[in-house]
Amino acid sequence: CRKEEDDFLYSNFWISHSQTGGVLSKEKGGGFYVAFSRDQPQKVYVQHKMRDHSQEIWDLLGKGASVYVAGSSTKMPSDVMAAFEEIISKEGGVPKEAAVRWLRALEKAGRYHVEAWS
Repeated sequence: CRKEEDDFLYSNFWISHSQTGGVLSKEKGGGFYVAFSRDQPQKVYVQHKMRDHSQEIWDLLGKGASVYVAGSSTKMPSDVMAAFEEIISKEGGVPKEAAVRWLRALEKAGRYHVEAWS
């Protein structure tokens, strides 16, 4: 999202479900992090948050988690894919080519989805 005030749709829902005991909480095996690119001088994008939590993401993927990417069709989907490639390569200890194959397998298995618009 760009601005929390304008773009954080259903914020109460997401926040309540990410707190202790909620379906998105760490206690339930999840995690919920937001990135607002325009609310501070230095832009923060989802791929930055992903890299900050790469071990958690790797653990969730290993447990069968699915990925849903939604947002602008410009650079965001490819930037998120690149962040996943880095995470899989780093945390899985595999070369980038193997990470790319792993992500393609996730897509074929119906575990990686992108909904993007302009």
